[in-house]
Amino acid sequence: MLNQIRVKLLLFMFTFLICFNSLFLLNIAAQDDIASASNNYTFESIDVPDVDFLALTASSDFEDYAGYTRSADGEKEVAFTLIDGIFTTYDFPGSQKTQFFALGNNGNAAGHYQDSDGLYHGVVLENGELRQYDFPDAVQTFLYGISDATGKLTGNFIDADGIRRGFSGDLIVEFPGATETYADFVNASGGMVGSYVDADGIFHPYIRTPTGRFVSLDLPRAALLEYFFVHGINDANIVVARAKARGGLPLTYVGTFQEGLQPFKVPGSVSTEGYNINQDGSIVGNYDTEDGRKHGVYRKTKCRSA
Repeated sequence: MLNQIRVKLLLFMFTFLICFNSLFLLNIAAQDDIASASNNYTFESIDVPDVDFLALTASSDFEDYAGYTRSADGEKEVAFTLIDGIFTTYDFPGSQKTQFFALGNNGNAAGHYQDSDGLYHGVVLENGELRQYDFPDAVQTFLYGISDATGKLTGNFIDADGIRRGFSGDLIVEFPGATETYADFVNASGGMVGSYVDADGIFHPYIRTPTGRFVSLDLPRAALLEYFFVHGINDANIVVARAKARGGLPLTYVGTFQEGLQPFKVPGSVSTEGYNINQDGSIVGNYDTEDGRKHGVYRKTKCRSA
């Protein structure tokens, strides 16, 4: 079984790199001409009545959602869950903003909040109550993942020396030689995705195998990127990545080791950002429209006829 997992991961990483490099060479310089692969998917907008800013960033496997929105007075961002059709907002006491980026199948959510001094702390929603989470000895903590299999939290922290590292549970994750390491999500087999910043300030995606081996996925024209984040990976090794060229708009890519990577863009949107991959391959995220509104989006693969 372990050998099968290793072979699967290596095949995935090889195909991911080849397909992403080809896709990026074609599209990084002409990002406004990216064609949506909408013929293969159905897109469902996720909206809440009287809410014009819905940054959907996470979902469960049961089509429940989490993210952040604006407070009733419009003064700051507050976290939300949309579970069984019930929209609930969460504002950590004394915070400047509160945001969720992970949602478990049990309804627990996680993210971070910004305190009155501008520092970020992890925040976890359990049984309807918010609690603060700080990684040991961290000055700032950012949460991006919850494992349904183990309950472990995954994210990043900044220490007293200003160095950013990733973590999962109590494991510290640091890409060798990186100035910053971001960790976003771990699938059931232990495969982790994230990104790191090298000594030249350039972003690179990486995969960390269940055995602890790091594999960097170097990108052509990476120096043109303002950022590159790999946000999610499911148990079939499908990933969702979010990137932005300097001076450009946010872009999202979705990839499989069978079919390579494709751009993910809601037809007619100004920009689209994908954040989460569910076990059935569905994607969740948000998109902006020309009227200035931000909508949640759920994308599901169409059933193919025999």
